[in-house]
Amino acid sequence: MTLFDQQTDVLPQPQPQWTEAAEPAPVRLGLLLSVLGVVLLVLAASSLVIAEILAHGESERAVADEVRIRLAIPAGERVEVDIAGSVLLQTMVGRFDDIGVTIYSYPAGPSNADVTFTMEGLQWVDDEWEPHHVSGAMTFSAAQAAALMVPAQAHSALRVDFSGGDVVVSGSAQAGTTPVTASVAVTPRFENGRFGASISSVTIGGKSLSAEEVAAQTGADLSALQPAPVCLAELVPSALHIQDVRVDDDRLRMDFDIDVAAVETAAGRALGTCP
Repeated sequence: MTLFDQQTDVLPQPQPQWTEAAEPAPVRLGLLLSVLGVVLLVLAASSLVIAEILAHGESERAVADEVRIRLAIPAGERVEVDIAGSVLLQTMVGRFDDIGVTIYSYPAGPSNADVTFTMEGLQWVDDEWEPHHVSGAMTFSAAQAAALMVPAQAHSALRVDFSGGDVVVSGSAQAGTTPVTASVAVTPRFENGRFGASISSVTIGGKSLSAEEVAAQTGADLSALQPAPVCLAELVPSALHIQDVRVDDDRLRMDFDIDVAAVETAAGRALGTCP
């Protein structure tokens, strides 16, 4: 073989490359347990929420039923209960911090009122829940206040409204042969269990005069014309102590406290008296 001879190298034929499918990485036990733990936690939380909702509703119904029994409220009358906080947790520790109750159209002497009260610091004593303190308010709409303040024979002739902190009693008066609209604004007051009112202004035919202006112009003593105070204590059990009477948010409002220790006694259930 000379230098001019051509040399042909025979290259090896490429071999087919066979690849096997990659095997999935093994699932780590820790990751699996973490996912399972999250799922269980979600399920547990959901169960607690459902249990709390059910317990809340059942407890509020039980309180409403107990209020109806204690206050002799017919089953058809509307009673709303609001329990603050977790019912399950408070039941476990044996103490409820705050339970609100609203009674609609509760009888109050010649009228009726919406009653809202709060029971604070309830504890389980002698197989029943006993509150540490109870306070609330009775509120009267204009129509309910009219039934409370205006004599029954004058209901058709007189109307009661609210203006600021005053109760306004209006009706028609005769000026000769001409009927004239007249109204008297009175400011509620409460003293020694009696509800009264002092005249603050008089309006006749669209012209308003203060009590002082009426006295200066006519010499009339309006205090002699003021309605006689009403003993509110005689309209409610003696265990209920009325603290204040005022006009608030277009309603006549009476704030009260309840003597918890006296509620279950015969004296506490009896109607109160005024000195």
